[in-house]
Amino acid sequence: MKIYGNKINDGNISGVIVIDKPNDMTSFKVGSLIKKELGCYKVGHAGTLDPFATGVLPILINKATKLQDGLVGIPKSYEGTFKLGASTDTLDITGCQNAEKTVSNSEAEDIAGYLSCLSGDFVQKIPAFSARKFKGKPLYKYARKNIDVVLENPTSVIKIYNFEVKSCRNPFIDFKCTVSKGTYIRAFAQDIMDKFDIPALLYSLKRTSSGGFDISDALPLKSIEKGASFIIENIIPVNLLNK
Repeated sequence: MKIYGNKINDGNISGVIVIDKPNDMTSFKVGSLIKKELGCYKVGHAGTLDPFATGVLPILINKATKLQDGLVGIPKSYEGTFKLGASTDTLDITGCQNAEKTVSNSEAEDIAGYLSCLSGDFVQKIPAFSARKFKGKPLYKYARKNIDVVLENPTSVIKIYNFEVKSCRNPFIDFKCTVSKGTYIRAFAQDIMDKFDIPALLYSLKRTSSGGFDISDALPLKSIEKGASFIIENIIPVNLLNK
């Protein structure tokens, strides 16, 4: 979709460009690259993705940043894989391994059956390595210093709209799900460990929808190398977002 005007520093250039975030990059970095390319005065995003995760990242430009709270509140969908038999301090593949155990096929199938039944309101443990704040600081800053504050701020209530196990091929469980704002997908690895006493971690994750935008709407980050005019041509204007 096109937006009128092509002045790079024009504050009237406002809207959303949907990026398919690559792995090993922060959501903040993606926004910074687009901000630099456009020379715009303000950018934001509708929901942070962990650096190792990929997928839909709506980047909000200029006046569209005022819509952030509303877009973040829209349910998000993911596809990913859990790995059983190993766990890390971050609950995903980026952390330091802290447990290992051989998992039988029957145990893997039991876990897959449990996950496929997840639905409705769900009390989730907040990961120690997360951006959730405690006394004004992100929890990961305490975790990096081995300061345990999780017991003082342990859980949040999320909503699971659906959770489907696509395949179970021990030690991997492939899934897709749609969940509410504030859900940490890797925190389900902690739930597996609590329920079954079996180490688990999030092996891969791709967000397929966020802020009402689908992965089919997303552009590869590399495409912004085509320049500011290409970005402007693909911005969804604020007036269309409000409809």
